Amino acid sequence: MLDILVKGGPVMIPLLFCSVLAVAVALERLWYLYSTRVDSEDLMDEVKLALSQGKLLEAVQIAKRSRSQVAALVATGIAYSDRPREELRELLNEVGRDEVFKMERRLAVLDVVATIAPLLGLLGTVTGIIRTFNVIGALQGLGSPQDLSLGIAEALITTAAGLVVAIPTVFLYQWISSIIDRRVAEMNRRSGELLEALATLRGE
Repeated sequence: MLDILVKGGPVMIPLLFCSVLAVAVALERLWYLYSTRVDSEDLMDEVKLALSQGKLLEAVQIAKRSRSQVAALVATGIAYSDRPREELRELLNEVGRDEVFKMERRLAVLDVVATIAPLLGLLGTVTGIIRTFNVIGALQGLGSPQDLSLGIAEALITTAAGLVVAIPTVFLYQWISSIIDRRVAEMNRRSGELLEALATLRGE
């Protein structure tokens, strides 16, 4: 590995940094999403049961047992259940936007890495070719294969390294984004259910 880094030239340093950064961000985001997951069906069933019995405090406590995005919506909706329906809907939308922001935090880093890594690989390719031609020019001819192999190796290794970093990063970005999209759809669905349950509680 160290030999590959050396042969790849100076461009390998930012590529190595990009790979470490992408892995760190992906693991952190996946851990956050894992720690905030919940079976929203069971959660809503418990909350609706408590609301049907007029136990608002118990419903809030049920929601606060979870760190999930749906639980945050439920807790807010119940806390402000005395507000008009449209005002309550806007409050839920605001909480929903905050939760989406939390889920998408630092996700742009993966997008940047996926974009930059191939470009860094291309830069390494160009510098490797330049190095090869410099050797040819200095020797006024093709020279020995060993002299030329350094520049060619730099060109090929950085191209491969850029793709090796970019391809898994794109996969992780799309995977995490799909999880977030499902969470957002779930939040929208449960938000509507909560509004209906609160309207029934108030006799609307």
